[in-house]
Amino acid sequence: MKRFEWFIARKYFWAQRRTLSTGLIALFSAAGVTVGTWLLIFVLSAINGFEHEVKRQLIGKDAHIEITQYQFAPVKAYDSLATRVRRFPQVTAVSPFIMSKTIISRKKNQDGIVVYGIDSASSKDVIGLSGTISHGRYRFHGLKDTTGKAYPGIILGYALANRLQASIGDKVFLADFTDAGELGAAGFAPKIAPFLVAATFESGMYQFDESLAYISLEDAQKLFGLKGAATGLQLRVADPYKSGKIADAMEDTLGFPYRALDWQAKNYTLIKWMSYEKVLVGLALGIIIIIAAFNIISSLVMAVNDKVREIGILRAMGATRSGILRIFMLEGMLIGLSGSFAGTGLGLLSYWLQSRFGLIQLPGDVYFVTVLPVELRWPDVASVLILTNFLCGIATILPAMKAARHDPVEAIRHE
Repeated sequence: MKRFEWFIARKYFWAQRRTLSTGLIALFSAAGVTVGTWLLIFVLSAINGFEHEVKRQLIGKDAHIEITQYQFAPVKAYDSLATRVRRFPQVTAVSPFIMSKTIISRKKNQDGIVVYGIDSASSKDVIGLSGTISHGRYRFHGLKDTTGKAYPGIILGYALANRLQASIGDKVFLADFTDAGELGAAGFAPKIAPFLVAATFESGMYQFDESLAYISLEDAQKLFGLKGAATGLQLRVADPYKSGKIADAMEDTLGFPYRALDWQAKNYTLIKWMSYEKVLVGLALGIIIIIAAFNIISSLVMAVNDKVREIGILRAMGATRSGILRIFMLEGMLIGLSGSFAGTGLGLLSYWLQSRFGLIQLPGDVYFVTVLPVELRWPDVASVLILTNFLCGIATILPAMKAARHDPVEAIRHE
């Protein structure tokens, strides 16, 4: 590219327009690119922040991998299975568990929930339940009611406890409707077991807090008729982001009838939705940049009409059609570059202010965080810059071609 083309393009970019409307359109074009780039970078960082926070919650509070049998058949020799699983180099902790759907009730309040029976000691290294206790104590044994009678303990999600109107020390009942139920005089009756609320937890994931309860593994075995058996094993691995490959390797090694499901597969719909959300938001905000690109076309068309005489003089002095084409393409790209870099600066500044001072607050009763989380990823910033300037570059082609087609004699005669 010749130096004079760059020189002329810069002069045209900074020069005063003959009409106010031409200058305003160029200004609005740059402003549109600025706003679009700014919003894209900041909103993408917010989506990244939410995605990171959700995954952190899932990784920290749920097992990385669950090993069960097909159709959730009871695993009787779960101790020997745990010994085999511990041989995998990535496995850091293993704990047996029982999972079942059941009915919980307190006085006139009833609800359908999922109950986990866990080993109170080994599960601490696998799931983060003990770290999410909001009220009460993490324990399943040694609880007594006001009369001094001992009952097993149960830990409820805070939202579930609120629905049941259950507080610490209140008595709740779990019902088992499986074949373990007892046959009474009136026919088949569910097995009912009383528990005292030992604690409530707040995981940060509302769907967990409203539907989960935890009891000890031994009490779950008694309630669901699984003496000496478990639903499966919960595992924690060194790198949770490699849990999918580890689960596949375990499934191949253990063979039928065992299956291994990692946390990403369990939450596939949620993770996939977050990925689609990022694309859809990017497309929606990209419309702002597309509109700004159309404004660049209008600005350059008016600039070409304003500078017909100058184009004729340049052509008469020896400038080629391709040179004129490059001059006006450069002028349009300068509008896009100035807007995209200004928008990038605003986006980075907004990210820094939010990450440092947490200016945007969120209602804690609606979201699992009280401050809008942000996470900057440089590939996103680079992609926004490249896409923005690519669209602005495409927008310059038609008006630049219009300028290049001017005949020098007719252009000068025009004035």
